[in-house]
Amino acid sequence: MPMQRTPIVEEDIRAVLAACDDELRALSGKTLLLTGGSGFVGSYLVESIIAFNRAHDGAPCRLLLPTRSLAATRSKWPHFFDIEEMIWFEWNGRDLAPPDDECDYAIHAASPADPANYLHAPMQTMEDIANGTSAVLRYARRAGVRTLLYLSSGAAYGRQAADVDALQESDPCAPDLAEHSSCYGEAKRYAELLCRTSGVPAVIARLFAFVGPYQDIDGSFAVPDFIRQAMRDKTIRIHSDGSALRTYCYASDLAIGLWKLLLNGKPDDLYNVGADAPRISIRELAETIAGQVGDVEVVVEGMAGAGPRSRYIPNTAKFKQFHSARIDLADGLRRTLVSYQQSRP
Repeated sequence: MPMQRTPIVEEDIRAVLAACDDELRALSGKTLLLTGGSGFVGSYLVESIIAFNRAHDGAPCRLLLPTRSLAATRSKWPHFFDIEEMIWFEWNGRDLAPPDDECDYAIHAASPADPANYLHAPMQTMEDIANGTSAVLRYARRAGVRTLLYLSSGAAYGRQAADVDALQESDPCAPDLAEHSSCYGEAKRYAELLCRTSGVPAVIARLFAFVGPYQDIDGSFAVPDFIRQAMRDKTIRIHSDGSALRTYCYASDLAIGLWKLLLNGKPDDLYNVGADAPRISIRELAETIAGQVGDVEVVVEGMAGAGPRSRYIPNTAKFKQFHSARIDLADGLRRTLVSYQQSRP
């Protein structure tokens, strides 16, 4: 089903433009390579540039947008096409060959992210992340890119230890290589090192948990999964004990932060991107969504574990030098739910 630019999304993008006026003006007349433009994270960045180019009197920002399938991307995002400054082209994930080699900035956001997909093929996942990052870096060197923003993941820290209150960029932790589920986080760590050793000025952002209208409602991430269950079944089933703690950052705050990091971040530096509060359990998250939808039951099917409960909490002090979240979790969930309802046929 095609994604729709709902009134909620339009309001979000106006907020992004207002907060990033200096950064987007710096992109006027420039060319930006953006991988992953059809994904959840990249879509708000694409929307930002489309809106900026329409509102700005100066030269537009030109986007180079590689995708695995032009047909599939056009079907999903019809309003991203037939725009002169949006240059989509097919990419096999390895050899990156945009229409030309003139490029000022790059954001590498393309990556398998949903565990429901990548855990079935851990080796392929690692190869895809490594090969894709290498291809982007080769292109960035060839094009003389001024800054590349690499979107890594908090998974690169591995499992958060019980005595670690919040993960900091200086923490020397890493994924457990004995677990196949570490394929994603370890590949992201490797890709970070590729960026650091490539000679390309690269800013690295480790992304944590997010919520927003363009998340795939059929995916396995908690927020869209719970919203889908609540809207369709009037029951949210949690296949764990529901005790794991998370924090969630809203899509517009994510987009604002990424534009700030691209234009102002320090090359070769690492930044946690996300929210540090409120800390909410998976069960509490489900109950909040159930309350917003109304007349929804929450069923916890897993048994409580014997060890300390899982946490995935970033320390975002460095990120807050550039941007502090403006949309709290309750409002972010409400906005996401309303946007899903607005886009239903």
